[in-house]
Amino acid sequence: MTTFNRIAIASLLSFSMTAVASANEPLQPLPRPTFAGGVVAPVIGGYGHLRTGGVASTAHESFLRGRADVIRANGEYQLLVAEALRSFEAARSHRIDNDVKQIAARQEIRRMWRAEQHRIHEEARARRDAYRSLYRATMEAQVELTSVESNPDTLAQSKLRSAMNLLNAGQVESGIKGLVEITQNHVDTVAAEEAAKILTEIKG
Repeated sequence: MTTFNRIAIASLLSFSMTAVASANEPLQPLPRPTFAGGVVAPVIGGYGHLRTGGVASTAHESFLRGRADVIRANGEYQLLVAEALRSFEAARSHRIDNDVKQIAARQEIRRMWRAEQHRIHEEARARRDAYRSLYRATMEAQVELTSVESNPDTLAQSKLRSAMNLLNAGQVESGIKGLVEITQNHVDTVAAEEAAKILTEIKG
């Protein structure tokens, strides 16, 4: 028997004895997992007998710990999905809030623009009305002045009324000057005759 065969037989015998001893041992309860932030904490140190190796001591322990890893990974996945959904909802809420504020700002700008346009329109209409009133008054004054100047009797009567107003107000000298002007500049008019009569009464 060669040395290699002896080593192989010894290894098989050692493994068989270990498996039998492990099978006769009662199953020990696994340590309860701890929770941190909703995630099952992984086992530190591997799955060995003293938590220093990388394998489980029995097939049953390996199955249970593998299933725990799957459950923990699924929990982590669900937590990440929930966090992503929460972030998505927060972003959508912020976007909706920004849209509402943008619409309100646009409406306020539109309202201010309309108010400014209304103010400008009202000021322009007020200026147009004032200009039209001034133009109408100017035209009426020109028409009245033209009619007075074109009719000597009307102009003489107007000057006679002014002279009489001066006399009634006690300004005798100014009133007499006005009457004299009428008799000199508006000859052959009714106003000139009346002015001459008034001057005669004043001198008499």
